[in-house]
Amino acid sequence: MYINKAFTLAEVLITLGIIGVVAAFTMPVLNQKLSDQKNMSMLKKTYSILAQATNLVISQHETPEYWGMIDNNDVVVTEIYNYYKPYFNMMRECQNSSGCWAYPTKNFDGSVYWSGHNASWCQFAFTLVTGVNVLMDIYPASSIRSSGNGDAFGMGDIDYDCLVFWVDINAERMPNTIGRDIFAFVVTYRGLQPAGLGLDPDDNGDCEAGKKGWMCTSRIIRDGWSIKYLE
Repeated sequence: MYINKAFTLAEVLITLGIIGVVAAFTMPVLNQKLSDQKNMSMLKKTYSILAQATNLVISQHETPEYWGMIDNNDVVVTEIYNYYKPYFNMMRECQNSSGCWAYPTKNFDGSVYWSGHNASWCQFAFTLVTGVNVLMDIYPASSIRSSGNGDAFGMGDIDYDCLVFWVDINAERMPNTIGRDIFAFVVTYRGLQPAGLGLDPDDNGDCEAGKKGWMCTSRIIRDGWSIKYLE
């Protein structure tokens, strides 16, 4: 005698429900990994753009210890911005004004670093044709050299104020967080370098949970252009 062994409607609905629950848990993780991969590809490309521009600027204006950089000095920042401008293909620029950077900008630990634009900080920002936002700012030598959990970049032996490029690889989109989609590069006599490069290889600096994340750039490159510290 032939027996029909087809699934019942209840069994099908239960199976679909289980698949839906599993998908609800796994899809956000997969989407985040795909987003991280895309972001890292854009970060690597932007690093190349900034590094090439820095090399060209240095060939024209000597190494940065001779640029007379002073933190919060509009004249100096404007001059250095004009050094770089010819080498960037920009779709918009904001010379010490809002509009090219997303606020609030958060540290890796969730604290707010910049709540909004402040003209007294003398920051220049622009958006590359790739859709990446870049902010230029000069920081004092104490911040550049330090490896503490304060405002620090962990660059080692630097004893002069330095230009820092903050890169927001997905522009105004969230999370606008340092160490997630915002990363720092420092211009020194060695050229453009990822923040945190002056640390020992086994020292993560502030690229850890509960810290600011300013030095995550070098860790990402050390880990083969991947954000392993989020896994």
